[in-house]
Amino acid sequence: MTVASAGRLISPSDLGLPFLSDAPDFCHGLECPPFKLLKNTSQYQLREYEGAKFVGTTIEGSNFEVAITKAFTKLYKYISGNNVDNAKISMTTPVVTFVKPSADFKTAEKNYTVAFYLPQQFQGEAPAPKDDEINIVDAPGVTVYVKVFGGFGTGGSVLKEAAELRQDLTQDKKSFKDGAFVYATYDGPQKLINRHNEVWITATDSASDNFGMAMSSMSASTVDAIQSALAAAQKAVAEMFRN
Repeated sequence: MTVASAGRLISPSDLGLPFLSDAPDFCHGLECPPFKLLKNTSQYQLREYEGAKFVGTTIEGSNFEVAITKAFTKLYKYISGNNVDNAKISMTTPVVTFVKPSADFKTAEKNYTVAFYLPQQFQGEAPAPKDDEINIVDAPGVTVYVKVFGGFGTGGSVLKEAAELRQDLTQDKKSFKDGAFVYATYDGPQKLINRHNEVWITATDSASDNFGMAMSSMSASTVDAIQSALAAAQKAVAEMFRN
């Protein structure tokens, strides 16, 4: 099955899976991580997400589009049965990618962690992956600032949107975690208009930083100084959203 086209992901809605009725419209009827909308402005939202299980993998040494395609392929194989139980797991949305930008938001580290939210059926216990580069992570709850944007998400456009969100938060004197953000994609390449993408920046005036720590434990880059500090504290190995 084709899972990418011209470096763009096929979204959950392209996979012909059962639809749910209790998710936001931009989730296309599929399961999304539950959240509470705390604030909604013309520039951004503030959302509180519940703790949840995710499955993810880290791709190093590739650019944004290539890394997401490689990661998506691995994760799609996992939910298609490449796990110890040979279980078929329904696709969810969004596909989330953790990005570490440069100080000027012009480039990003070639180290991307990509993850799928696991559906409710597997929130209690998820089958172990057969691929040792895939991890199941129990991510604690997180509060994030969210900027919505349209079009096709590329490495350049995602960095631009995240930089704009950071500027808006700075102007509004909001407290947030610098140095990393999340790109969330909901639509596949077949959808040409009214596309829904998001960038998330962690709010640090809440007890939510551990979400990034847990998700980043999927990273294979254990020599990073931040990872070493977290390992010493017996937390996650690669930390994106720490104070």
